Amino acid sequence: MNGDRVAVITGGSSGIGAAAADALAAAGLSLMLAGRDERKLVAVQRRVAAAHPEVAIEIRVTDVAVPEECESLVAEAAARLGRVDVAVTAAGTFAPTPGLEIDSSTWDDCLDVVLRGSFLVATAAARRMKSQGGGRVVLISSVNSVGSEPGTAHYSAAKAGIDSLARSLALDLAADRICVNAIAPGWIDTPMTAGVAEPTPADLARINPLHRLGRPEEIANVIAYLVTDAPEFLTGAVLFVDGGQTAMLPRP
Repeated sequence: MNGDRVAVITGGSSGIGAAAADALAAAGLSLMLAGRDERKLVAVQRRVAAAHPEVAIEIRVTDVAVPEECESLVAEAAARLGRVDVAVTAAGTFAPTPGLEIDSSTWDDCLDVVLRGSFLVATAAARRMKSQGGGRVVLISSVNSVGSEPGTAHYSAAKAGIDSLARSLALDLAADRICVNAIAPGWIDTPMTAGVAEPTPADLARINPLHRLGRPEEIANVIAYLVTDAPEFLTGAVLFVDGGQTAMLPRP
C-alpha cells in the first residue's frame, strides 16, 4: 500500500523534515521534499535515495509563505509522482527575540513560515487528497504551543496557532477521510536549535526527566506512524513527543 503513496514534506532540507524523509522512504513512500536551500535539498535527496533506491524522490525550492508556490509544490508533486497522499509541514524558523524588540517584520517572518506556510501547504495538499478519497496531514507544533520562555512570543504564538489549525482542519476534512494531527516536539537536537544555545548537563536535567535532547528520528518515527499505521479515528490530536517535558514540574 505505502509503495503507491506520495508524501510532500516541507522543511525537508534538515532537522525533523530531513529525518521524516528517511522514515517515510523506509516505509516505502515516494517523496517531494521542499525547502529554501537547494544545495541542502540535493544532499538529503542523494542520501535518502542511496539508502532507498526503490523510492522516487523529487525536490523543489519553495517559499511556503507564498500561496502560488505552495500550490505549485503540490501540483508538481502530483505531476511527477502521480498523486499526493501525505503532507508533513516541518518548515520552521527559531530566532529568540525579547518581546519588546520583536518588530512587525520579525513577527511576520516567523508566522509566515510556521503558521501561514503550514496552512497553505496543508490545504493545497488536502484539496488533492479530497479528489483521491483521503489522506494524512501532520503539522509540526512545539511544546511552546502550551508553554513559553523568554524571547519566544512570536514563535510560541505561531505554534499555538498550529495546534488550533490541526483541530480545525481535522473537523473540516473528516468527511473527506483526511486525518489531520499535530506533533509537539520538546527540545530536539537539530541545526535550528543548535544555533540558539548549547545546553549544559544542568540544563538538560531541567529540560525533561530523560536529561537529554530529543533526536530528529524520534519525531520522524511518530510522523511515520501517523501517516502509515495510525487508525483513521486518530485525528484532531496534538501529540507531545518531549521526553516528559510538559509532564514535569520545574525543579527548585
